Amino acid sequence: MEAVTNATLGFERIIAINLPERTDRRDVLTLMTSLNDIHLEWQDAVRGTELVKEAWPSHWDKKLKMGELGCWRSHLSALRRVIEEDYSSALIIEDDADWDVSLRSQLRMFAEKTRILGNVPLDKKTPSPYGDAWDILWLGECATPPGPPNSQIFPGAGDQQHWVFPTSGGMACLYGYAVTQRSARMLMGWLLDVDEPVDFAYGKFCANHRCITVWPELIGSHKSAGSLSRDSSTSNHTGQAREKGETRNVVNSAILDMLKRMGPSPNLRKWPTRKPEGS
Repeated sequence: MEAVTNATLGFERIIAINLPERTDRRDVLTLMTSLNDIHLEWQDAVRGTELVKEAWPSHWDKKLKMGELGCWRSHLSALRRVIEEDYSSALIIEDDADWDVSLRSQLRMFAEKTRILGNVPLDKKTPSPYGDAWDILWLGECATPPGPPNSQIFPGAGDQQHWVFPTSGGMACLYGYAVTQRSARMLMGWLLDVDEPVDFAYGKFCANHRCITVWPELIGSHKSAGSLSRDSSTSNHTGQAREKGETRNVVNSAILDMLKRMGPSPNLRKWPTRKPEGS
């Protein structure tokens, strides 16, 4: 399981999805990962408004947002890349991904628990240090409550306890997840036609496939200090601001650690909080 500590965290590649115009997010994630000896490949995200209707899923619900359509296409393109490049495995993350500074030690424990859940001996040699009994490792999501009583548990940062368990759905958000070559093919086929947000479709895929998740998540979504409109390209938080950057459920944020060590002046990393306009 030593491969967990390499530059791609035990996967053949790490693919980061990023809208080309969101240079701010690429700048931050590039600095953070380079400081932690983690190597990324970048995948251009797609705006829903850029897709011709002929390329939409046949059953796409037109009541859904264009941002959700773009998210579907962006993740589908990342999976296609895994297939086209014949990667044995890949960790796919979004460009606001963040994790604890102790991620590598957390992943070592996660890999052990994943093997135990899949009945893979700890000393068995497998292509992946995480064993060979999984289709998706959902490392960053936002809807799973603490796991069932038979979960595998390992200590996290501070007083956190991480629950590792198989899941058959009911999850949301795609902050970070891993696939194999085989599961990328199955998942891409599953996603060719959807009628709901893509993360919900991933959850339904897990109903009949081997998905393992962890709660609290190991990969979170960083929210930077400043205008809340920066949280999303489709945000409507006009006039509101966040005083400090934060990442939910991450005790020692790698992004905040990077900013503290080599970022702008501390005075420029805080914003006065603002109330919504008209309040």
